[in-house]
This record gives sequence, structure tokens and C-alpha cells, in this order.
Amino acid sequence: MGIFDKLFGKKEQKSEPKEPAQNSEKLIDAEKFWKIIAVSKTNSSGDYEKQQVELQKELLKLPAIEILEFANKFRALRGEVYNWNFWAAAYIINGGCSDDCFSDFRGWLIGQGKTTFENAVENIETLSELSETNGGDWEGLSYIPSDAYEKKIGNDMPNGIRENFEITGEEWDEEGDDLKNKFPKLWAKFGME
Repeated sequence: MGIFDKLFGKKEQKSEPKEPAQNSEKLIDAEKFWKIIAVSKTNSSGDYEKQQVELQKELLKLPAIEILEFANKFRALRGEVYNWNFWAAAYIINGGCSDDCFSDFRGWLIGQGKTTFENAVENIETLSELSETNGGDWEGLSYIPSDAYEKKIGNDMPNGIRENFEITGEEWDEEGDDLKNKFPKLWAKFGME
């Protein structure tokens, strides 16, 4: 843009995005998903903030449609653990847990990697074996796919799939010994007594 244009208001034209925005309800291949999570975790040496940066670096290597499909897989996994047992684990580990905290906890769990996630799905008490939990409260990881997508093409990420928000399982009572009896290993390590 020349001086004449600056003085008289000609606007700069934005460059076209490198890729067109596309919607998809497909999930990225599970092996590829977990490999990306593993690389980001390894490269961050346990630093949660750095893992977010590393995850974004890995996602920006993908075509935009695969970033969306990664986000779809992330949402699907977060929805898979939208149940009362995982909310109880988050409640015990954090010393209480709101709706937002529970969403962050599920993102944190995914960020721990395939083995930790799958072990917890199989037996939630395996979370008591973790040496570091950061309180299981990690808001930022869930936003990385949409941030990477926007950086990649300059537009908001399409909706993709909807996350499951129908909680399953048996509701528990936060008063009394309900959680202590239901998850004794988690309670012994993180309990509020």
C-alpha cells in the first residue's frame, strides 16, 4: 500500500486463507490422535503451559480438515468420560468440582495420554497412581485445536461433531462417606479429610 492509499483510506486487503474452511464430523485416526498428544507431552517435560504450545505446533503441521477431525476426536473422548464416576474423581482430586472444572478435568485427562486415559476408563482408581495431577484442572488444552485451526486458515473452526452432554452413571452424594467408600484409593491420596 502506497502513501496515497494510506492518506486517503484505501484499506489493506487480507490475504486469502491457505485452505478453505470445511466442516467434517469424522474423527482423526485414534493412533494419530494419541501420537500427537504423546509428542506434545514428551516435548513439554510435564509443563502444562508448554504442552499447549507443543500441541499447537503439532496441529499446525496438519491440514485444516485434520485439525477439525482432531478436535472431533477430542470432543468424543471428553464426552466418553462425561459420567458421574469421573466427576467424582475430579471432585476428590480438586477438593470440589463445578461444571467448568469438570470440563477442564476431562481435557486434562486426555492430555495425560492414551495409557492414562484408557486405564482410567477401565478403572478410575488408577488415577491415584499418578505422581502429578496439577489438581486435574487444565482449562487451556481444550482450546488449542480451535486456535490452531484459526491460525491455519484465518477463520473460526466449523462446528464438527457435538460433544456428549448427557451424563451417565449413578449420581453420588457429596455429603457423608459416599465418595470415600466408592473410591477409597482416590480418597486416600486426594481426599479432603
